[in-house]
Amino acid sequence: MKRFTAFIAALLLSLSLAIGASAAAPTPPSIWIDGQPIKFGEQKPFIENGVTFVPVRMLLEELAFELDWNEKLRVVTATGEKATIILEIDRKTAYVNSKPQELDAAPKILNKTTYVPLRFIISASGYEIEWLEDIRAVLIDTIQESRGFMYKVENGENVVYLLGSIHVGNDAMYPLRDEITDAFQEADFLSVEVNGESEEVDYEKLLGNLGYYRDGTTLRNHLSTEGYEAVVQLLTDLELETNTLDTLKPWFASFVLDSWLQEDSEFEAELGIDQYFMDQAIKKEIPILELESAELQYRMFDNFSAELQEGMLMGSVYGFYNESDSVQDLSSMWVDGDIEMLTELAEDSKSNEEYYNAVLRDRNVGMAEGIDGYLNNKEASTFFVVVGALHLPGEDGVVALLEEMGYTVTRI
Repeated sequence: MKRFTAFIAALLLSLSLAIGASAAAPTPPSIWIDGQPIKFGEQKPFIENGVTFVPVRMLLEELAFELDWNEKLRVVTATGEKATIILEIDRKTAYVNSKPQELDAAPKILNKTTYVPLRFIISASGYEIEWLEDIRAVLIDTIQESRGFMYKVENGENVVYLLGSIHVGNDAMYPLRDEITDAFQEADFLSVEVNGESEEVDYEKLLGNLGYYRDGTTLRNHLSTEGYEAVVQLLTDLELETNTLDTLKPWFASFVLDSWLQEDSEFEAELGIDQYFMDQAIKKEIPILELESAELQYRMFDNFSAELQEGMLMGSVYGFYNESDSVQDLSSMWVDGDIEMLTELAEDSKSNEEYYNAVLRDRNVGMAEGIDGYLNNKEASTFFVVVGALHLPGEDGVVALLEEMGYTVTRI
C-alpha cells in the first residue's frame, strides 16, 4: 500500500486542527484515493455496525464510473472500464459483471443521498483498501497490474508472443496487464519449457532413476565434510532424522529443501506464471507444446559437477537461515517489468561459467530454435510462448538470438 507525502502532511494538519473538536463528536472517516482526499461536502461517510458507508455517486465518479439511477426500481447501476456494478436499495445482494455478490450491509438512502458499503465497492472496482483505525482514515489505491516481460515476433502470418516468467508466484503478481491476457486470447497454441500437466511423463520414475544414488553410496560420500555437517545441522534444527536426505543426490536434495521452504511461503508453484497459463490453456482447450522436456532438465542437473551440485545444496540450506527474501525481489522485479534488474541477474550468472553455460546459454539456443520453428509453421498460427525470464535478456538471451536470425523482436 503506497504512502504519499501529501497524505501525511494533510493528515498531520487535520489531526492538529481536530484535537479540540474530537471530544465533542466522532470524526467521520476521511477517504483518500491514490493519495488525494475526497471532499464529500455535507454528505459525510459514516460507520454503522462496523461497516463504512459512503455517498455512492461522489465515490464512484471519483473512481471514473458512470452512474445511472432507476427511481422506480431503486437501483443504482455503475459502469466502469472493467466492471459493471448493480446495487438495489435495502437489498444485500449486488451484481458485479452479472455475478451475484453478498454485501455486509444493504445500500440505504439517508437525507436523499444513497449510501453504499465502501469495502465492497472498492473491491468490485479493482482497487486496494486499507483502514487506519487510529486516525479514522481509509486509503484506496489503484492495484498495479503486473507488467512482466513480453515480446512480439512476426514472420508472415505467424505470430509469437514471448513472455518471460517466474516459476513461483503469489497473489500480488495478479492481475496481469491487458496486453498479456489479450495476447493469450489470440493464441492457437501455448508453448512452455515443460508441460507439467502432461500425463505421458512418469515423474516419480524419472526422478527415481536420476535423483537417487543406486551404487551403495550416500550423500555423505559426495559432499565435503563441512557441506554434509551443514545438512545434518539443518535437519536437526528442523527436528528431522539426520539421514533423511542421504539417498538423494545433491541437486535433488536441493529441490526437496526448496520445496520445504516454500511450504510456509506466500509464493507457490501453482501461482507461477507458466502454471497460470497452462491452467488457462486447459480451460481454453488449446494445445500445450514443449520447448524442452522434464528429462532434459533433470539430466542437466544430474550432469552438474560435484562442486556445482554441492553449491546448489548449500544455497538451499542457507536459505532456511537467510532473512532476505530473494523470491520477493524477483516477484517485484516481474511486477514492475524491470528489464535492467533482469539483465543484471543474467549477467551475474556468468560468475559461475558451468552454471551459466548449462542453465542459460546452451538452453537459450534450443529455445530460440524452437521459436524459429513456430515462426515458420506451415499453417498461419499464433503461439503464446512462456519461458523463464532469465532466458530473455543479454547477448546470449533468446531475444538476441532471434534478432541474429533476422527477426524483429518488439517489447510490448
